[in-house]
Amino acid sequence: MEPAIARAISLEVGHPEPFADDELDAIVTLGVLHARSISGLERCSSLRVLVLSGYGAGDLPDLGRFSDLSSVTVSDSDLRDLRLVHTAPSLLSLNVERSLVSDISPTVECTGLGWLDVTGNPLSDESYREVLPELRAKGVDVRASEEREWSLTRALHEAGLPFAYCLHGDHHRLSRPGLTRTGNPEGGHISIPPEELEHLLATSPEDIEPLFDDPNRAPRHV
Repeated sequence: MEPAIARAISLEVGHPEPFADDELDAIVTLGVLHARSISGLERCSSLRVLVLSGYGAGDLPDLGRFSDLSSVTVSDSDLRDLRLVHTAPSLLSLNVERSLVSDISPTVECTGLGWLDVTGNPLSDESYREVLPELRAKGVDVRASEEREWSLTRALHEAGLPFAYCLHGDHHRLSRPGLTRTGNPEGGHISIPPEELEHLLATSPEDIEPLFDDPNRAPRHV
């Protein structure tokens, strides 16, 4: 079993491994921090809500075995590939904010999907300008970055910086999704106005990542 999955289950049932089958069958909601796979999760057959924060794998695995799974969150993650998202038969809500997804066309196949959050992803032009409107036309409540933040996230990726840039309330936040470049992807967000980020991208993109170590830019949780 993936250690992060085991830790999450241990918190849920109140003791470390081994876990009894009836304990696992009783779990309907599970929040997992910094998992690199979902190995072992298949034993939680009654799962309805799954939250993977700081997920370290690039793909969303086959979720077809979770017949009751209605809500999936994979945030601040290394997630890139949504090809198997349609395998979750009861999926109603999908949140992949601040991840590395460029192609969201597989979500069109999720017939029951009612809510989708793709904020902070480097969506392709096709996904941003064609798939998002298609989903909205189908009645899906879609949350996505505004044009400027989306363009800056794309520019960061094109500069070799796989970061997410989002507006949270009145502040713009820069973050490093996944476990490749930081051990705290969900908490190490820094504030930076778009004008400053645009200037750095145009003049010295190599100076952007060191900002995360600047004591004057205290990392923030979202």
